[in-house]
Amino acid sequence: RVAIAFRERCKIVNLASGNVESELEKYSGQGLSDYSSNGMLISRFSKDKSNPQKAILWNASNGQIVGSIDAPNEDCVPIFSPDGKRIFGVFAQGLVIWDSSNLERVGQVDIRWPKEKWFRGLLAWNPANQELAAVDGHGRVLKIDLIQDTATPLLREQKDPVKSVCWSQDGTRLITIGQEDGSVSVWNIQTGIVLTRIPDKGISYASFSADGTKVVTSTQRTDVVRKKRRAPPFWDRSTKVWDATTGSLERDLPTVGIVTFSHDWAFVVETGPEGLRIARFDGSESCYFPEWFDGHGSSCVFAPDNSYLASVNGSGRVAIWRHRAPERFWTYCITGYDLWVALLAFVALAWAIVGFVRMPVPPCSTDDPTANNPMDRSGGSAAS
Repeated sequence: RVAIAFRERCKIVNLASGNVESELEKYSGQGLSDYSSNGMLISRFSKDKSNPQKAILWNASNGQIVGSIDAPNEDCVPIFSPDGKRIFGVFAQGLVIWDSSNLERVGQVDIRWPKEKWFRGLLAWNPANQELAAVDGHGRVLKIDLIQDTATPLLREQKDPVKSVCWSQDGTRLITIGQEDGSVSVWNIQTGIVLTRIPDKGISYASFSADGTKVVTSTQRTDVVRKKRRAPPFWDRSTKVWDATTGSLERDLPTVGIVTFSHDWAFVVETGPEGLRIARFDGSESCYFPEWFDGHGSSCVFAPDNSYLASVNGSGRVAIWRHRAPERFWTYCITGYDLWVALLAFVALAWAIVGFVRMPVPPCSTDDPTANNPMDRSGGSAAS
């Protein structure tokens, strides 16, 4: 499913059928903060001046209100844990935790956040055991204990402050991005030491591949001037793929925008000033959709099985893209317009062949003994 909110309405659409499954009751434009893995939706904060700290929860299947939670202040950002069992409210003094089943407040952890808070990079859940790591205002990587309500250093050997963290899928390694120079380090969680360092600076984003063998980084490109038109510095992006064990460079992808990988790294989507570009990771196929993006506030996300891609541009236009696997081509051909295109092409070809066969043959001249033979005895072309 996908939730699409516009003004004072929010619909839940089933991607397989394209049908609207539900519409959120009493949705009044609060904005959606997160969609849980077990089918729950939570708003940001209410427009009700009497209680601006209220965040509402809905059941996505039927659109009914499940309940609400009261955040410490209206700047709080409520998000779900990956398993959907907890709700975390990020506010100025730290984290507030609720149980999503009964909406009871179960804890609070005091954390001093950086001045410029980008919570998706400051918080990282371990996919293996749901352990939460956070980066505080001092650039330390902290382990959040949800039972004791404590935050303690996770990496014993960490000396330099960092600005972002990311787990590997197996939960054994961690990526950090340096706060001062934007350098990337890969850590072993069990030993607490650095396995390898990426020999690049100024990196703004980094993550593991699905199998954990590769690391992808994004940084501002300074060595390329685009040909069509000069883009703002924000769009001059470089995307590189590194070996997660040795730190050696494997690929420098030709990108200038913000890149999103599918979960299995089979596809790459780039959003930039030229529009939306979808490509295979191996570079075998690539196509542009310039009309779908305006380059501001654009974002994309893949479904877990890569069957769908959801995108929204700065103008609020939502698009759902469906992946067409080669083995399903004939299914689409029979049910879609491709069938009519194929039939028209076949009819046109048949008409051309029939017209050529029925073309009248010009009479041969009896004065030229070689006229009946297109090639004379010397091998040259016959004269007309």
